[in-house]
Amino acid sequence: MSPHEQHGARGYSVPTGRPYALKELQAQLGTLGDRVQELYEGAHPTEYDPVADALHAAFQQAAGLAPARTYTGCPDHPNGALDPEAPEGWGRCLLCNDRRRMAARRQGTRTPAPVPAGEHPRLGYPVPDGPYTLQLLRAYLRRVEEQRFHLTPSSSDEDFVRLADDLHRSFIVARELSRPRNASGCAEHPGAPIDPDAPPGEACIFCAGRKRRAQRSPQTPEMLPRIRRGERRQLHRRFDRPTG
Repeated sequence: MSPHEQHGARGYSVPTGRPYALKELQAQLGTLGDRVQELYEGAHPTEYDPVADALHAAFQQAAGLAPARTYTGCPDHPNGALDPEAPEGWGRCLLCNDRRRMAARRQGTRTPAPVPAGEHPRLGYPVPDGPYTLQLLRAYLRRVEEQRFHLTPSSSDEDFVRLADDLHRSFIVARELSRPRNASGCAEHPGAPIDPDAPPGEACIFCAGRKRRAQRSPQTPEMLPRIRRGERRQLHRRFDRPTG
């Protein structure tokens, strides 16, 4: 029963546990502003870690206050695999779409009828596009602050949905900013250490070592890994010892 349908002769009934959960959420959001104000342009990724953790906890609390949501929109496989090539009008569940494709082949048709719109509940939470910056994080948190001051236990489900969406966007931005930055400039090994002896533009220690090994002549001696004495005797033994 929706909140609007609960209005009647007996008045509005607040969902069980919502006042306590909302109080916890307000307490979590109250400390976020101070943490973000302490950040600055060029801050180290580790300084974003506590902000990302706090945002994730607040998002989970807000998601519990909002209506249930799935990533596929499928009642049978709510958190299953997504279909990257889902035709228009279909759902996002890969398992159900494969079932529809097989049914279409058996019937001799190329595409089955689209799924009715009423069968698609609300899908996963939004993910903002990059680039991820401190200004973007503060912009999303300002929207969160504006919404949380108007929240009450009798607020509609859509109010909690909007808050959960903005908290998820804020968490994604903070999480990306908390990841180690690509100091080596290598697309293959973004978190690799820097080789101080490498020329400019080739600072990745893994790529620099691979390049040195490729340029080494075949006659160059190479140190092999040390083998323990027991393993060495076993490697050199070609035949088993006779019994007796």
